[in-house]
Amino acid sequence: GNIIKDRFYKETILYDRGGEKYNVEVSGTWLAKKNGRVQINVEVDKLENPYYAMMKDLSTVAPYLTAYHKGVLFAKSDFAFYADDNTLTQREEKCPGYYSVRRNPKLAYAHNMHVFNKIHKPLNELLAKLADIPVEDLKNLRDYYKNNPIYIALVGDAEMLPRIVYDNDINSLREDTSFIGYTYGLGTPTDFIYGNIDPIVGDYSNLANDTYSYYPYQENIVGRLAGWDAQEVSAQVVRTIFYNSIIDRLGDWKDNAALLVGGGQDFQRPPLRYALARLTGGGEEPLKLPTGYGKICLERSEEKLLKPMGFNVLSAYDCAAQAVGYSDEALSEIKNVNLMNRLLFFKNYVAKYLGDDASKGKEYMEKSNFIFANAHGNPYMFGMPGPSAVAMGIGGPLAKNALERILPCLDGGFFGPGFSLTKVGDYTVRRVENMKLGPSVMWIDSCLCGKIGGVYPKNSISMAFVHAGVNALISSPMESNIGGGYLEPKKHLYDTPWSVAKAYLNTTKNAKKGIYPDPHFGYLLYSDLCKGLEQNKTIGMAFRDAKNMYLPKDANWTLWWAPPLITTGNSLLDTQIWHQRYEQFKETAGGQKDRVIKNKYFEFQEFCLYGDPAFNPYTPSEK
Repeated sequence: GNIIKDRFYKETILYDRGGEKYNVEVSGTWLAKKNGRVQINVEVDKLENPYYAMMKDLSTVAPYLTAYHKGVLFAKSDFAFYADDNTLTQREEKCPGYYSVRRNPKLAYAHNMHVFNKIHKPLNELLAKLADIPVEDLKNLRDYYKNNPIYIALVGDAEMLPRIVYDNDINSLREDTSFIGYTYGLGTPTDFIYGNIDPIVGDYSNLANDTYSYYPYQENIVGRLAGWDAQEVSAQVVRTIFYNSIIDRLGDWKDNAALLVGGGQDFQRPPLRYALARLTGGGEEPLKLPTGYGKICLERSEEKLLKPMGFNVLSAYDCAAQAVGYSDEALSEIKNVNLMNRLLFFKNYVAKYLGDDASKGKEYMEKSNFIFANAHGNPYMFGMPGPSAVAMGIGGPLAKNALERILPCLDGGFFGPGFSLTKVGDYTVRRVENMKLGPSVMWIDSCLCGKIGGVYPKNSISMAFVHAGVNALISSPMESNIGGGYLEPKKHLYDTPWSVAKAYLNTTKNAKKGIYPDPHFGYLLYSDLCKGLEQNKTIGMAFRDAKNMYLPKDANWTLWWAPPLITTGNSLLDTQIWHQRYEQFKETAGGQKDRVIKNKYFEFQEFCLYGDPAFNPYTPSEK
């Protein structure tokens, strides 16, 4: 629509910051105007105590869910964690500032020990009573629940029922972390510990293991019901209880799957372009240049996973996967905004990629029972277009093709004439909350979209999807990994046009025979989840089993690099984050193939299920 005025609202909690000064910065993008106005209103209230739930009254839903499943309701007021005068570091210092570990690393020790001692310990005691096994007999307790897992539904936000936050080398919990690390949060928050019987108490390192297994293992089945407020969670519970009668009225919807894969996942290291990058002050991180990796991942997921499950697959890649596109009227307005656009903005060429008819994401999601979205994102949104869209906006195909290969050498491929053009099709909270989704199963393979700790609920992209109707959503509150972004064979660190072409031809030739590269990282987890659902497992059981299979399958696979799937919406900040992340990654890989085991541990830790873990979704192969 023609938005004249827009509003953004959020709440946050600060501890012991009376008299301190804070700066509030806002930036805006206007495609058809030269400037705009921003008004900021700040209200500061003093709380009687720090216990302030962002997701209001969720606990009121828990008794009804418990009664439906004939389960046990386990609740204590001291499960909640907020900073106060008794929250101290290991050096016995207070932790003033932001209320969440997300932006206050001083809280990490107190927060995690609270989870171990105030939540995990009493939970194990309850589980021991239910199994009639002494809680001290930890190995037998662990073995019992490994073979007889139970469902644990968490009903609450990430402060009332806090997650453990593991350290990681990408976003360290160190107190001297740079401002870039604070952008979207530190560490790896996860619900994994609620299903884990035998963690090593006090160990929340990147490579934290269990007491009685080689790799960490989740014995019980965990899911979290969360939303804007109690009404949202109540609606999700109702969708679960009456699921079968709901989908019976949706016709072909239940047999459709949306497969949406974003651009910007192909990476190369061409030596000649690195010489140019060094001259312009760039680093040595891999560049966003085409290899065919993203398209092959989409094709593999369609042919080897979703079609065998019986789904009619609605697939879209790169710009076609964005939510919506521009109308002809909007593109005409952009073209006529100034002389430069009138001369260089090729409206019809842009419409081919970013027009209404080209953009299918929202349409496909609303038509689909299963939704897989692989994109670059953050807690508030994710976007599909890659460098091909960033290179648009000036000239036609010749200019676009040239800029697609030049821009990554200058700034990593995050900034270009078409950067702002992609914003209309992004999956923002505003866009998603007004979508009409069925009780879908959705997997978001993107950085940070599952983060709810320290995030105002109505600003969360994951919670927006739950509001729109999704019944079970799996997403990551940490930065996710790309499995290299290149195709095999790749025998050397640097790439040439011939080596890239050879790998692409080899892969596409095999694909015609039904042979595809093995999935890794999020694609592997999703593949095993779907295989479990095909066996009529519940969403929680299939997710638990997929996680437990992940490290034994993927730990020894080696790769040259593993870029993150992050975007901030600010191209300059994206570039800074990318440079920093690559410098940290170089320390683990050292310019040669590596297991990048720390990345694989946080890949295992990070994904979280939002929904009733006992929910059993329909798949066409069940017929």
